[in-house]
Formats: sequence, structure tokens, C-alpha cells
Amino acid sequence: MSIDKKLTKKQEAFVDLMVYQDYNQTKCAHLAGYENPGVAATRLLSDQQYAHVQEKIRQLKAIQRKKNEITFEGIATKLGEIRDIALADGSYGPAVTAEIARAKLAGLMVDKKELKIHKIDSMSREQLEARLQELLAESQIITGHAEVIENDVSQETKGLEDLTDQESEADFEEIDPDEEE
Repeated sequence: MSIDKKLTKKQEAFVDLMVYQDYNQTKCAHLAGYENPGVAATRLLSDQQYAHVQEKIRQLKAIQRKKNEITFEGIATKLGEIRDIALADGSYGPAVTAEIARAKLAGLMVDKKELKIHKIDSMSREQLEARLQELLAESQIITGHAEVIENDVSQETKGLEDLTDQESEADFEEIDPDEEE
């Protein structure tokens, strides 16, 4: 049995379905027209008698993998096509985006991001002193504000205490039992 053996129509259909569709082997055999799809699929994929079918599947899958490979040229070409289609539609935003992506792919443009980490170890003495002065000033503003609030609260509280004391004295005045009728 030679691998150069020709495929039958059903075998060709089975091979195409196995390579180009996302079906399991039994479904591929069923769609190809085999009466016993489970048995047929197993034989086609493992029996030495059908080595030519197995080889054809391997060849076509290798071609598919090669087509789907991501390469610089492939991506650059595809982005160029996207740009051209967008320009033809008058969609300048997507066209510019595609062209920027091509430039980044080629290394002509780089996204630059800068991280700033403020660490006390990296600060000079002058920077440290300046930062401490800022913190002290903020602290004094907050402290001063807190003292004002505290004074306001204590005055309000004192006023309430005085009022409560007066009311308590009025509520608990002694009543002379002789005056009751």
C-alpha cells in the first residue's frame, strides 16, 4: 500500500472536514457520508491500510499551521491592508491606528512609560527638608482647624450643660405637701 495512493471522494471529504472544521473524527466521518462513522473514522486515522489518508491530513494540517503563523511580514501586510480599506472608507481614525501599529511593529515607535517612585533614600537633604516643612505646614493647618472645632464644641457643650442644670433644678424643686389641696 503506497502513500501515493489516491483518495476516494469520501476520504477527501473526511480529510477536508478533519483539517478545516472543528469537528470530532466521528462527526467528520458522518458528514463525509460513511455509514458507520465511528468505525470508519478510527480506521481512517489509525489503520496502516489508510496511511495515505493520514499522510494527507498531516500535510494539510502543516500547511494550515504555516498559514496561521504570526510573522512580521504577515502582520505588517495585514495592517497595511486594514489601513488601505479604512482609507477607502474615509475612516481616518482606524487608518491612523493601523499605521501606528505598523510603525510599532517595525520598532519605529515605542510606547514610553515613566514610573516615579518617591523614596526617602533617593531624596537630597534639601528635598527632605522642604518636604518636612510642607508636612509641618499641613499639620499646623489641620491642628489649627481641629483646635477651632474643639473650642466651638466645648463652648456648645458648656452652654448645653448650663441649660440642662437650670432645667434640672426647675424640674426637681421641692414641693411643699402642705400647699397641695
